[in-house]
Amino acid sequence: MEIRKVVLGCATACCAIASPSVSAALLPLPDTVIDGVVVSIQYGDFYSYSTRVLDYLQPDAGWDKSAGTGTLDVIITTRSAGQSNSNGGLAPYNIPDPITNVNENPTSGSWGMGGTSATTMLVSDLYRYLQDTFDATIPVFTFDQNETGGNPSLFAMAKVEIFDKDGNLLEDWILGDGVNPVEAPGTVCVDPDSLPLKCFSNNVGSGAFDYILFAPTMDLTNYNAEGNIFKVSWTFSSVDDGGEEATLTGRFTGSICVENPSAPQCQVIPEPGALALIGGGLLALFALRRRWGA
Repeated sequence: MEIRKVVLGCATACCAIASPSVSAALLPLPDTVIDGVVVSIQYGDFYSYSTRVLDYLQPDAGWDKSAGTGTLDVIITTRSAGQSNSNGGLAPYNIPDPITNVNENPTSGSWGMGGTSATTMLVSDLYRYLQDTFDATIPVFTFDQNETGGNPSLFAMAKVEIFDKDGNLLEDWILGDGVNPVEAPGTVCVDPDSLPLKCFSNNVGSGAFDYILFAPTMDLTNYNAEGNIFKVSWTFSSVDDGGEEATLTGRFTGSICVENPSAPQCQVIPEPGALALIGGGLLALFALRRRWGA
């Protein structure tokens, strides 16, 4: 069945603590078709990628890794209370801590414009983090959904906004049409030319990130004036035993991980006692669109 139903992907690419390091890979460029399949779908200003579809089409790249909190990528929201964005490589960049999401339906939140210096994400600091760590200028989002109840599909609305120091809106990027939520389906099917039809379960607490989101015009070089603020807001509905996690990275939009894939920031870093985060990042991306069904 032909559809366009693959959503969000934000969270982080990671690996279990005992697993070997995995270098970051670049996604295909816009309009790339892999084995007859377009692997991204456009929702408003964003492109969405299913990591399980990517992993089926490019198994050596290892897109479908375990997700968890760590110190490489910026955590925007998570169920785990007490998480910090001031550890490890994030320490120099004045990044606000993540918002803890609760098990409510619907659940909403925002990050980056909290009214104090500790809760405000300056574009200049975020830009510096992306540049220093990944030689990137465009942030990328990954999502790990955790819908372990009877309805694994999730619906999402999301928006990124940039304000000047006086609170005036300079630019925004909207997921979908800004009115109707976008579905992150519990099941995604793909039908390549040379591989069998394959269906995947999403959003069931697998510990692996499910979707990746990228807005190609979100180049922070254009918004890096003093005092500008970066804000992310979201609403999740049809939440069924939630616990969603969203993160921000530059791993696959920058050149460092392309030129030197063995660099520490391009590897999976173990997190004591749990999972290791390698971030979802992406590069200037694409639109692969063909047969995705649910």
